[in-house]
Amino acid sequence: MPESRSVKFVLNLPCDLADEIEHFCETDPEFIERVLAYGLVRRAVFARLSRVNPLGWGCAPSFDSKLHSSIETS
Repeated sequence: MPESRSVKFVLNLPCDLADEIEHFCETDPEFIERVLAYGLVRRAVFARLSRVNPLGWGCAPSFDSKLHSSIETS
């Protein structure tokens, strides 16, 4: 498993949504972590498949070039 660290941030949310999130954090402390991980993985997969880099971090690698090189070596 890769090394990890905590990050704290503040969000301004509608009161009813903030209350619901606080409830989940009390009853299931890992809830927000799982939701964020799911969302980030989904976004990364979509970006990879569509060759779009949503966060602006350099260039997204080309899926086709890796696919072609793995087919040629097989």
